[in-house]
Amino acid sequence: MPMKKEDRRIKYSKMVLKSSLLELLQDKPIQKITVTEICRKADINRNTFYAHYFSPENLLTQIEDELFQQLTGSIKSSTKTETLILEICQLIYANKALSTIIFSEHGNNNFLERMKAHGHANFMREWQASPNQYDPETLEKLYTFIVNGTVGIIQDWIQNDLTEVPEEVAAFITHTIALLQKSSL
Repeated sequence: MPMKKEDRRIKYSKMVLKSSLLELLQDKPIQKITVTEICRKADINRNTFYAHYFSPENLLTQIEDELFQQLTGSIKSSTKTETLILEICQLIYANKALSTIIFSEHGNNNFLERMKAHGHANFMREWQASPNQYDPETLEKLYTFIVNGTVGIIQDWIQNDLTEVPEEVAAFITHTIALLQKSSL
């Protein structure tokens, strides 16, 4: 049976609910946002909200899942770190409002933890093939260092309103990783 196409009214409702939640998240954490606030901002009634979502947290999770799916698609299709970092930076740039929330103090750490875990296998595979043979413990430390450094650079980029183009940020991150990869620890 073919998948039922989503009605344009449903698409509109979901879009304004998502947009309203993202606006509210600029001022306060998800735990302090109510369904009533989201609905009032979206000019949608509560029944419509509950037809699609259980709670503000559920709505945020669905928004994050959409971005996560895009990011994991990049991870799967990228065999090189440079390409992956560039695609991640481009996705962040294209999804500025959501990225600003995720990487802020009001963001959900679950999203970042999911991304870190998802990239782990690719990192290990690439670095185990590098000319420098690192033991597993050192590789884990390198991964933690690189991921947290990358997140820090991205947070700084977002806090500066994404003034640099994704290619510049990706080049800096990639260059730094390459320096680490060439060094011997």
